[in-house]
Amino acid sequence: MQTSSGTPPRPVVALWRTSAALALLALVAGGCGHDPSAGSTATTAGRPQVVPVQQQPLLVKGTGFGPGERVELSAKGLRSSHATARADSSGEFEATLHGLKSCDSVNVYAVGSKGSRAQFNLSSIACTDG
Repeated sequence: MQTSSGTPPRPVVALWRTSAALALLALVAGGCGHDPSAGSTATTAGRPQVVPVQQQPLLVKGTGFGPGERVELSAKGLRSSHATARADSSGEFEATLHGLKSCDSVNVYAVGSKGSRAQFNLSSIACTDG
């Protein structure tokens, strides 16, 4: 059987490959939904994040919180710790959580007075103490 152009019809697999290749090309050309104005860093304004800076005592840094937002921090593991911080005009803060057991796995939660929330888990696998 031949098509009206005189060429044999292409197998289904070849049609699928062509469709998949065109879809991939469209995604790449369209940027896969990536907003280049959002920047390439993991911490962007408007998305609250909290990350460890130092392990003992546990120093954390928050970004993406509201300017002047009061942030309540809690760390829960074998022992617990609490701290408060206030975000600066750029929405960033640093806080120290004391009294945690060295190399304990902890979950750290940051809850802002304006509704911002962030958390992370610091696993004992990342322990650098001997």
